[in-house]
Amino acid sequence: MCVVRLFFIWQMLFFAVSDTLQAEPTNQIQDFESGFTIINYPNEFLPGWYGNEIRGSSSRIYQANSLGRNKSKALAFQPISTFDGEVIIRLSAQDLTDPKVRFWARSVKNGSGDRPAQVFYSWSRSLDRDYSGREILGGANEFVNEDQEFRLFQLALPDEFSEEDEIFLRLEIRYGPGSGTSAKWLMDDFAFGEFVVDKTSPKVASVRGYDERELEIRFDEALDPVFSEFLINYRLDGQEPSEVRLKADSSVYLSFGEKLETGKSFELEVSQIPDLEGNFLKDTLISFQFFDPTFIPHKTLVINEIMPSPKADLDLPNVEYVEIFHAGEYAVRLEDVTYSNSRLTVVLQDEWIQPREFLILTPENQATLLRGYGEVIPIKTWPTLLNSGDQLNLKDDQGNLIDMISYSTSSWGGSEFANGGYSLEVANPFYACEQTDLLRPSIDPLRGTPGRQNSVFDLSADENSPVLNSFEVTSAKSLLLTFSKPILTGFDQSNFVFEPSLEIDSVFHVGSNQIQILFSEELTANTIYKLSVNGLMDCSGNEYLETKPLQLVLPAQAKIGDVLINELLFNPKTGSPKFVEVVNVTENYLEVKNWKLANLDDDGEIDQVKKLSEIPIIIPPKGFLAITTNPDMLKLDFPKSAFGNFVKITNLPSYPIAGGAVVLLDSVGAVADSFDYSEDLHHPLLRDSKGVSLERLSIESPASLSANWHSASAIEEYATPGRKNSQVISGEFEGDLIQIDPGVFDPEGSNGNTFTTIRYELGQPGWVGSFRIFSTTGQLVQVLTQNQLLGVSGFFTWTGTDGQGKISRPGYYILLVELYDLSGQVRTIRKTIVIATKL
Repeated sequence: MCVVRLFFIWQMLFFAVSDTLQAEPTNQIQDFESGFTIINYPNEFLPGWYGNEIRGSSSRIYQANSLGRNKSKALAFQPISTFDGEVIIRLSAQDLTDPKVRFWARSVKNGSGDRPAQVFYSWSRSLDRDYSGREILGGANEFVNEDQEFRLFQLALPDEFSEEDEIFLRLEIRYGPGSGTSAKWLMDDFAFGEFVVDKTSPKVASVRGYDERELEIRFDEALDPVFSEFLINYRLDGQEPSEVRLKADSSVYLSFGEKLETGKSFELEVSQIPDLEGNFLKDTLISFQFFDPTFIPHKTLVINEIMPSPKADLDLPNVEYVEIFHAGEYAVRLEDVTYSNSRLTVVLQDEWIQPREFLILTPENQATLLRGYGEVIPIKTWPTLLNSGDQLNLKDDQGNLIDMISYSTSSWGGSEFANGGYSLEVANPFYACEQTDLLRPSIDPLRGTPGRQNSVFDLSADENSPVLNSFEVTSAKSLLLTFSKPILTGFDQSNFVFEPSLEIDSVFHVGSNQIQILFSEELTANTIYKLSVNGLMDCSGNEYLETKPLQLVLPAQAKIGDVLINELLFNPKTGSPKFVEVVNVTENYLEVKNWKLANLDDDGEIDQVKKLSEIPIIIPPKGFLAITTNPDMLKLDFPKSAFGNFVKITNLPSYPIAGGAVVLLDSVGAVADSFDYSEDLHHPLLRDSKGVSLERLSIESPASLSANWHSASAIEEYATPGRKNSQVISGEFEGDLIQIDPGVFDPEGSNGNTFTTIRYELGQPGWVGSFRIFSTTGQLVQVLTQNQLLGVSGFFTWTGTDGQGKISRPGYYILLVELYDLSGQVRTIRKTIVIATKL
């Protein structure tokens, strides 16, 4: 009985009644949402409303934006020492039996003073005189200088006015006693008429998480502000909350000392809570699943549509907007969520957004133009979208990225769309990775779809697994993996296993499709490491399937002398590509991605420089690399080279069939090797050189030596791109001054080499020599060189032809070498050479 008596005493003191009581349709209602006419008594600033000093600013009497109930507009008064506000309302009581006035009111803190705003009300039959029965609303300190919650007040019409058809209510908002500034006073949702008495008990409308330690309980009507905050009225799985607070009359917030477990099912008991009419809630048990609405995982909210360049005179309003889509599984709250572009960051207002709902962000001063398209969040300081391109971000209250997207002029696919008032849309908002590369211009007839499903919406399944496009050891402690498509976050060190073992310091994204691995210690140069990758998935859930472990190595940066030109195909088969092959002459793995190919112009200057690659290129020790515009076609033309080492280049420098120069440049543009080529370097018996490459015979001899080049062998398909040459001088000199290799050969290529190599090693410079071929009958067949100043070492080749270029008959031939030095010393050497024939 004592509790019930307390409740009715409180009710009487505050003149409060339930917001859920229903007003009759004939009642006068004013919600203050319509614009005020800035005129004073005796003119009306709203229909039937008069004020003594109406202002367009936030002083005297004015319209307060977002300060009303549920962030609506309200009527506001600011009393000061020289001004007391006064407003008169004309009320029509015709056909009403027992009319009453109801409105919501509160004070708002103003400055640091302690003066309350004191509100007095009185009644009259006339607008301008004889106001009687002046009383104070609620008491002298009802509206102190602090931020209060709205409360509902009811005024009964005095008996003396019960027979009147028209009555005037005067409210005086006075500068209260105390020191300093006085509180502001706000009124909202004014109503006059007859009301149905509430006899219904309150009910729980919903229960949901409010943050990681707090629940929100929403009731279907306003609650008693005292009883609703008793801790004993609530139990969560048998535990009382640590704090209870009532907000907006019908929402209760329960706080707990420990974090609530996301995804867990709870039972909430609610009891002994009355509404403002004293109707008590029946004991209620609610089962629900808890989610923290302030925890917003990556891609829960998606930047789903962008309108950076609206245009006038189209179907959509000429307003920039950004649409947010909720792709997650539970409602989230936007308190302290930030939205930004490349130049400005703003904090979003505290809004709830449900799964599959849309929110439209747009400038505050143009928000009304988009309200018909969906739920709008007006942004006071709008981050203007750049037409040429921008990056947009959503971050949670901890600064963690929720979503990011970038756009540029190319995102529209053409200037017609970029400049034509078309929005950019996301096709699949449930795609778990960044969608910058997937943005498309709207195909909707309105050129945009704010507040509804995108016109390019497409949930077609992507069933293709990601592919590792490249990997690069970027430093002694860093490895970069590049995949064919974006990789889902959530991987860690355990997804990458090295053999020999390497301790991983960290693993992270450096791009949506790139993963950087940092090691705790440096890799050992020229050591092959095997990497097994497991458990990675793309953004559609397709797993990366490793066929075999990757082999990686820390390479040395190639320098001049390490890499040489080794083979050239300048006259390919019709429709087939040319190629240049280089060779690594060292025992190290070499990186050559920044090396270049070039040619020479008519003045002998370097021209048409082409970089080999933007991605890493490693040539193994003593390995080969064929550079071409179409590796796949080369492999078809030369099947034996199908497993050779190739790199694709967009364009080779021009290497004409008639002859020219191949120039190899190092990473800084210095000449590393050059080769002047022509058709004359091919084997003299070769009838057609189309599709036949020139191969370097010796890496020990310069490319400028014409004898160092020869046509590729027929039995090796006339070219060996990416692998060892068919015609090559290999091995160390075995001690003789003159060495012939091979001693038997067939110029027509039926078996092995089509030429023989005659190498010399003289031990000292200054020798002059003649190298001649004779038949066994003593007839001179061919002069390889006559009285030539020789180097310390070198070689000549004989293709089996005589001085007229005709092929010599099979049989034995004699090589006669005559050497003279500066001291007059003479040496004569004879060697046998055999020309074979096919059987």
